[in-house]
Amino acid sequence: MSRLATRCLFCIVLSIGSMVATPMKADDRELQAILLRLQCVPAKIVTTNLSPKVSSHEVTCRRSGRIVHVVCVETDCRQQLSPREQEEGQ
Repeated sequence: MSRLATRCLFCIVLSIGSMVATPMKADDRELQAILLRLQCVPAKIVTTNLSPKVSSHEVTCRRSGRIVHVVCVETDCRQQLSPREQEEGQ
């Protein structure tokens, strides 16, 4: 097998493995939609339950290392800007 074919096969296996590790559930559909819109493939998601109905998600994007903050109230999720992003937007 050529070196290029081996690399492609390795990438496919990693992609399938990451899909299995983080399956999409019905209750995180809104979170996944936000990440898709932001073109952020999650490398790491840290979820904090703020109350029984409110959760905060800190998502590290795979290629850029950018951190995205999303807050969900039940199934309604919104991207939250960090204080630094808010200052840059003003």
